[in-house]
Amino acid sequence: MAPRKIIDSHIHLWPKETSNETGHAWMTPPDMALAKPHLLKDYFAVADGHQDVEVQGVIYVETDVRYDAPNGDVASWAKGPLDEISFLRATVEGKYDVRDSKMLFGLVPWAPMDQPTNVLEEYLALAEERAGPQVWERVKGFRFLLQFISDQAVFGRLVLGQDFQDNLKLLGKRGFSFDVGVDQHRAGTWQLTLMAKAVEMAHAGVPIEEKVTFILNHLCKPDYGETKWTSGKDSLSRRAFTAWCDAIELLAKQDETYMKLSGQFSEMPSTQGTLRDLADTCHPWIEHVLKCFGPKRVMFGSDWPVCNVSGPSGEKSWVVWRGFVEASLDGPEHALSNEDLDWIWHKTATEAYRLR
Repeated sequence: MAPRKIIDSHIHLWPKETSNETGHAWMTPPDMALAKPHLLKDYFAVADGHQDVEVQGVIYVETDVRYDAPNGDVASWAKGPLDEISFLRATVEGKYDVRDSKMLFGLVPWAPMDQPTNVLEEYLALAEERAGPQVWERVKGFRFLLQFISDQAVFGRLVLGQDFQDNLKLLGKRGFSFDVGVDQHRAGTWQLTLMAKAVEMAHAGVPIEEKVTFILNHLCKPDYGETKWTSGKDSLSRRAFTAWCDAIELLAKQDETYMKLSGQFSEMPSTQGTLRDLADTCHPWIEHVLKCFGPKRVMFGSDWPVCNVSGPSGEKSWVVWRGFVEASLDGPEHALSNEDLDWIWHKTATEAYRLR
């Protein structure tokens, strides 16, 4: 059987300089597994040992680097995210490995979506200058992580507020997408439902060619419950599952929304067992995503190297995740054709991120 062609729509990278708590607040000592450089050569070192994996290219997603409280000069308080763009430029220019430029198809850096639109415009100008023309062409969208906003009122004021909405419309007008990071598991279903309202507002009255594309990360981090399950729906936390299903239906209503099959090793109560066992655990969630979005709006993402932390095979966990997704999609209940599978593995990412 020929190897499955893949565009990995969700990987993270960082150099030695930011592999610490100074560069990333979440790299807390001691013994933080991710507090070391993670470069494309490390990602491909895992893939290269598997003949059934053919990665055509990857999409880089921002890593929540440190930045100061917005105040005054954007170049000063946003130094961390701008330095991240300089790192991406060095990567594309081949500083770390000769094939980096070829394989890094798209970039999704950070952007200050919580600030007034004039601040976002100033930041985008600085980011473009840092990137240079060659790298700026690969910037396909931006992300501002919303999942850490634990206060429902604060979250609602932000995503439904005028500044955030104007910023989304600015991204759409300029041809950029917005990656959405929300979290049912740790925050609550309200993050998903409020974001669904924000998506609806951002698209209302906007010409189709200017609508911002929303790309939802990690199945919106479902709450699987704390029980060690066997398989099937009998063991589900039904209330959380039903609430998640309702929110996903709302998010899928807009055609310009996509979902990533990614990130579940960080959410599942256990990652031990066979691929079939793991696939059975997540089956109802993946089934619902496919029902709501369809294969042409669902894409594969590894969430490397974050998947290594809770993954079943340590630093080789992303290829296990690939096998997990393959097992999850393999079943008569999905009735997926080879063309459907091609969309999930590489065509959807190509369309959603407007790759060449």
